[in-house]
Amino acid sequence: MAKKTVHELEPGQSFTSFFAVRKKEVKEYDGKPFLLLELGDRTGRIEAVIWERFPEITKGVAKRDVVKVQGTVITYRERPQISIKKIRRAEPSEYDASDFLPESERDRKAMYRCLLEKARGIKNAHLRTLLLRCFEDEAISEKLLEAPGGKLWHHAYLGGLLEHTLGVTALCERAAELYALADRDLLVAGALLHDIGKIVEYEWSTFFDYSDEGRLQGHIVLGEQIVRRKMETIEGFPEELWKQLSHILLSHQGRREFGSPVVPMMLEAIILYYADELDSKAGAFTRVIKKEGAEGNKWSSWVHLIERFIYLGPDADAHSRERTSE
Repeated sequence: MAKKTVHELEPGQSFTSFFAVRKKEVKEYDGKPFLLLELGDRTGRIEAVIWERFPEITKGVAKRDVVKVQGTVITYRERPQISIKKIRRAEPSEYDASDFLPESERDRKAMYRCLLEKARGIKNAHLRTLLLRCFEDEAISEKLLEAPGGKLWHHAYLGGLLEHTLGVTALCERAAELYALADRDLLVAGALLHDIGKIVEYEWSTFFDYSDEGRLQGHIVLGEQIVRRKMETIEGFPEELWKQLSHILLSHQGRREFGSPVVPMMLEAIILYYADELDSKAGAFTRVIKKEGAEGNKWSSWVHLIERFIYLGPDADAHSRERTSE
């Protein structure tokens, strides 16, 4: 029986395959307990259930484990679900870690080199030094090469943070040409650094999840702390310059309810906020178009985070193939 990815699973299939355990919860239905799992790989996620003897069947299985699953695909509330017959923790020799984490279509090392080029192109010596102190730190660069831009919604793949950062930076570079009062160096530095805290906020082994620090503090605070520590190693870094850069970093989510402790109160800060919004939303829409358009749909399924359907077009499958080949 051939291994199946989540994307390949169809109702009625019986299969044996390997997945990562994303969630493991005991639920109750009609007064009886059952086990609900969320399993996943690099192609997607799917719920799975065990109705009886689940403590015995799942002994030794924990969240983040890779498991070997034997089961059947059923339909529940118009969505595919796995009814598990057997499950056990997989041995490392049985699977390839790359099967569980999606990766950017762009070359990650090339994106990192582009990031360094943009940092070196900053004219302000203090900002340029600060950027290079951050990006040339091996402990930071190693994580930058892998970190996702988000957990699920946008750029949620290895190298996603680099891809998102370069996208936001390109938008800010263009905005600096349009709005003469914007300080280009300050704006671009903010764009390059705005999400650096995500290298600590997220952790990844078999899927992307929040770290303890990520849940407790969030990437905005974590990022400002990283940059502040580097700034403090630079002799004579201007206090006013740090005040402005710090504000840009802290306000880049735009609203307090979105995680920013302050709202944008500088021209550069408001530009960065909207550039970040544009790149993240366009990235998320692109993900939905590629995934659901490949299935030949004219409309996406309901997208809870933005409370709407996304129109994929009359020839969604061809549109998706064209996008994927770029």
